[in-house]
Amino acid sequence: MKIIIFTSSSLFVKTVSGLTSHCEIAGIVIPEDFNYDLTGTIHYAETNKIPLLRVNKTDLQNLGNLASWMSGLHANAALVMTFPFKIPEHILTIPEKGIFNVHFSKLPAYKGSAPLFWQLKNGEPQSCLTVHQMTAQLDEGPVVFSQDMPLMAGENYGIAKARLTHLLTQNLGKITQAIAANQQHQSTETAKESFFTSPELDDLTIKWNQQTAQEIENLVNAANPLYNGAITSMNGQQFRILEVSLVTGEFTPGATLPGTVFHVDPHHGPMVLTTDQKLLLINIIETPEGVFSGKKICAMGLKAGDHFLNLN
Repeated sequence: MKIIIFTSSSLFVKTVSGLTSHCEIAGIVIPEDFNYDLTGTIHYAETNKIPLLRVNKTDLQNLGNLASWMSGLHANAALVMTFPFKIPEHILTIPEKGIFNVHFSKLPAYKGSAPLFWQLKNGEPQSCLTVHQMTAQLDEGPVVFSQDMPLMAGENYGIAKARLTHLLTQNLGKITQAIAANQQHQSTETAKESFFTSPELDDLTIKWNQQTAQEIENLVNAANPLYNGAITSMNGQQFRILEVSLVTGEFTPGATLPGTVFHVDPHHGPMVLTTDQKLLLINIIETPEGVFSGKKICAMGLKAGDHFLNLN
């Protein structure tokens, strides 16, 4: 089976060995704007003499040369591995089998462009690898493959994405066979439909006076590394927190406000009070001067009584 790849990330390169074991890559479509994450994909296409087409949003909207380019490749199907533009309906019907999208959630839950971030932020116990045929409606269409993946305690975005990518690589044989045979995945479970947009500044900002210790840890994990950590500020300076851990043991917070550095451990770092009167140890934090351990940031001057604030 010959397939066309639509991608704007390194997901294709990380799974290409599995893909080429089961099908032939007829061509690759990427966004026109330069993206460091696509360097490996471009190199692979050039090295293996695979047709590569760069497109922009206007090309797709104005019926550019994508349709004729795809028709000339005579591919059986296309696979979308992250792509920033909506693919027009007239393009979806060009491959005889259709165009299929790789999505990291159990559809119809967590539709949208950032499903893994929101699942981690919301503390979901598991994610899912879903491959479905694309239709005119976003993240809808017949599912050809679906497999759940439990999320580990403390797992960040980078690790979860790597494990889902590995799961995709392992199952590409089943996925391509299902596409070739027009097989739809039958599930006895029904996920509640939900949709989330890409996270904005407020979504990435720690709200010390509202969020519990677990909610803050979830946000920190969801934002690392793709969104450069969860945002907070102190004395008008922005910080990005990349890793925290819950401190166990009893203590008396008194009238201390959430967001306050309650205690500094010289061997580990600052412990910050949360609104549910728990302590979070800041393990890794980014400042304008660099990325530091919690221990190092205390040696640089952070002390008990200092107070983290919301960005706004």
